[in-house]
Amino acid sequence: MKTIKNILILGLVLITATSCMNDFDEPDFKNPPYGNNSLGNANTTIADLKKEYASVISASSVQEITDDIIIEGVVVSNDISGNVYKQFVIDDGSGAIIVGVNDTGLYAMLALGQKIVLNCKGLHIGGYGKLAQIGGLYNGGIGRMSAQVFEEHVKLTGEASLEANGISPEIIDGEYIKKENLEYLPKYVRINNVHFEEADGFTKYAPEEEVYNNVVERTIKLDGTSIVFRLSPYANFAEDIMYTGNFDVVGILTRFTSRNSNSVTWQFMLTSLDDIIPVEQQ
Repeated sequence: MKTIKNILILGLVLITATSCMNDFDEPDFKNPPYGNNSLGNANTTIADLKKEYASVISASSVQEITDDIIIEGVVVSNDISGNVYKQFVIDDGSGAIIVGVNDTGLYAMLALGQKIVLNCKGLHIGGYGKLAQIGGLYNGGIGRMSAQVFEEHVKLTGEASLEANGISPEIIDGEYIKKENLEYLPKYVRINNVHFEEADGFTKYAPEEEVYNNVVERTIKLDGTSIVFRLSPYANFAEDIMYTGNFDVVGILTRFTSRNSNSVTWQFMLTSLDDIIPVEQQ
């Protein structure tokens, strides 16, 4: 009788444990554990936000957002490989913008394809090299907001999926970068059939000995126009040998405008090596 009783008790314990495991494993997309779930819905687009603060951005200045502005967007670049540092990029179909956060490991909450709502009131918007960014105030210019402030201003919505959220990179050619498209940058793009100018079968992506201003710069050319690949020595592929063939690449196109000389440099921000797609494998 005692043995039967023990078996029954063990069965109840296993059922309870299984039930608890099932409850734990099921994701709660309506109330994710990170961020501020009380935030409302977006009331403006990223494109309209950048238009409203166009003069601030183009002057490489900074201003606090005091209006009740809420945007939403899908994460199209994050720090998963270590090549991007303390920032990510969101795109809502109308445009994209960089969000600076003084924290690392952001990809754990902000996977590629994750849609977020961002309450901009109380945050700062500005231009870094005339490139639009949301964040905090740093030495009189645009910088990164604290991790605590970010968590109070962000809400995660739905499952992370670029396809489900209707976001895909725009394929661009040389004609695109010959135009004045600063107001549309940063931009989530795909560039087809290019190669690294420095790739020779021996050169690495971002070795320590070539670091200048915390990055290593590599180059691709699109219809004769040079685009600088900014690569971090902290990327998990920094010591890999550069790919030598032609490839398509997906990532963030930016353009840095020097405040002193007003010279323009086209730049590309790579999220991970998965975004380099060899042409011969397609």
